[in-house]
Amino acid sequence: MLLGLTFSIIGDSYSTFKGFVPKEYDCYYPNPELVDDVIYVEDTWWGKLINHQGMRLLVNDSYSGATVCTCVRELQPLSSSFVERVHYSFCNDDKLQPDFIFVFGCTNDSWLGREVGQVQYESWTEDDVKCVLPAYCYVLDQLSVVYKKSKIVTVINTELHPEITKGIMLSSEHYGAITVKLHDIDKQNGHPSALGMSQIADQICEILKQSI
Repeated sequence: MLLGLTFSIIGDSYSTFKGFVPKEYDCYYPNPELVDDVIYVEDTWWGKLINHQGMRLLVNDSYSGATVCTCVRELQPLSSSFVERVHYSFCNDDKLQPDFIFVFGCTNDSWLGREVGQVQYESWTEDDVKCVLPAYCYVLDQLSVVYKKSKIVTVINTELHPEITKGIMLSSEHYGAITVKLHDIDKQNGHPSALGMSQIADQICEILKQSI
């Protein structure tokens, strides 16, 4: 049912794999010392969408350690934030808009204890997007304005700050996004194992098939 559908990703470490994200980005996978069984690109959640569902990846703009908000991780540039990267192209070289754009973030915002703030749907200031939920809304807004032919899919990690999870769900509903609230994901050192990647892919596919 998903055969031939295209997708792009704006994400963090969970969606990285060396050679498949911009070369200047920090990359987490493969990292066998910390996650010993995600070795090949086919082991990633999105690699499984390609190989098991016949989907096609256009752009993977994922940066390990990235926050959604502009209060970025120490030693990382402002350009690592989702707020900045949302302005990069998620189309392929032929300007084809993807069928789906996956927004898979907020893990680092939650881990780092960034200020959560409130959902906010307009008139963002530089100070506003230093907080997680206004920044998340800004990202969804920009994607919905530019990629009118694409369906936004918000993927919510397990173990996030409860207010972040609630805010993602509210903002996803506001922007008409498909929401995938993950559950029971196997992890090593806070990151999906091979089993966890399969669980993410399965849960995403289940929701997508219900939505098209």
